[in-house]
Amino acid sequence: MSKAVITNDIDKFLENISGEIIRRDELKIEDVREIEKLAYIAEKNKKLIVIAAEKFNVFAQNALLKLIEEPPKGVEFLIVTKSKYSLLDTILSRVQLEKKFFENKDEFELKSITNEYILELLTTDIEKEDIKKLLKAIIKHKNLNEENLKIINDAFVMLELNMDKEAIISFIMLSLKVKNANL
Repeated sequence: MSKAVITNDIDKFLENISGEIIRRDELKIEDVREIEKLAYIAEKNKKLIVIAAEKFNVFAQNALLKLIEEPPKGVEFLIVTKSKYSLLDTILSRVQLEKKFFENKDEFELKSITNEYILELLTTDIEKEDIKKLLKAIIKHKNLNEENLKIINDAFVMLELNMDKEAIISFIMLSLKVKNANL
């Protein structure tokens, strides 16, 4: 069965994958035609075709759907992206969904909280434990003040109360961005 992996770092995930890798910023219909050709090249052993992209064109996904539904013998597909929302429900319903997140605790900087970063977090299928890891990474930052620590503490409380994860991420990131705009 084919799989889809949701990850916060596509390139890091691909470092340990062996197989035919198709890596694009946006997967387009011509890329799927290339994948089809690759899939129908016969081999003795099983073949893994990895399709990694930030975005997936709707037409490309519909063409890919046919391949995933009826793959050539001995061929498995692995779709890698940053958000399950970049894939159509019809694709998601035909693959096993896995999540693999990498911790970047040494690289986190409060100044790196941009609107784009917040949007990326909000569109990634981040779990409660991943939010806790993010909070712990933020705590390690040297320039935290009392207000920052209160925001982080409040976020931990919100997590324990099982509040909406997207609301918690928005609260944390926007609060820290505003509080640290002058750092």
